[in-house]
Amino acid sequence: MPLLRRLSDEHRRSIAHWAMELIIVVAGVLIALWLQEWVEQRRERASMHSAEDAIHDEVRAALESLVWREAISRCHLDRANLLKAGLTGSSDQWPGLDENALTATRPGGRFAAPLVVPSVYNRPVDTFTDSAWNSALATGALASMDRERFGKLVAIYDQIRLLQRTRELEDHAATKITVLAFPTRLTPEIRTELIQALYDLDRTRFTFSVWGPSVFAEQMRDLGWNDKAEVDRWIADDAADDRKNGLVWRPCVAKPKNPFVTRS
Repeated sequence: MPLLRRLSDEHRRSIAHWAMELIIVVAGVLIALWLQEWVEQRRERASMHSAEDAIHDEVRAALESLVWREAISRCHLDRANLLKAGLTGSSDQWPGLDENALTATRPGGRFAAPLVVPSVYNRPVDTFTDSAWNSALATGALASMDRERFGKLVAIYDQIRLLQRTRELEDHAATKITVLAFPTRLTPEIRTELIQALYDLDRTRFTFSVWGPSVFAEQMRDLGWNDKAEVDRWIADDAADDRKNGLVWRPCVAKPKNPFVTRS
């Protein structure tokens, strides 16, 4: 204090000026840091929402595949029973089977691809993908997401990966039984191999049934995603596309059901 009293008014004014300058600089730096953090948080939230939108679309596509799987499940069971009857019968001569398991026609458009070996166990083109999820993990876009919500997404993608593995098993088994598209002699070895393939197809049908659209839709609801309108639109568009292509399904194909519709 004695030192300050000895300072002239001019010196005191100079010190006050520089003190004020320091306060302004410090305040400016703090405000700039706060703004930078605010902008970064907004960027992270925007990135997270964008990633979650892509994940939502990907999950809905998987649900739509399960809805269609449910609709054709009777056809697959009928075809498996037909194959089982032939493979466990007394005759060792298989007559061949080139009849489509799902459709009663082979129209033009997207279904007109020529086949050298017709499929004995026709299946849809599934969209059990996880690219949006993997991209979000790789970029860290979900780093700011609530841990409980993140855990729910992990559970959904665990199921999608199970469906991917199931589809791979189904592809492998269906490839084995393509030989039944043509007349063939059923040796004991061939019977054993094809019955094993039928067993694998049974396993895949069981998985697609247990982890079906109702279970999947419930998980989506738990995330706040009620996609009733989107699934209704997809069902209507798919039916319109079938009519446009002149596609006629076999009676065993049921009308797709929207799992978001509450039924009494």
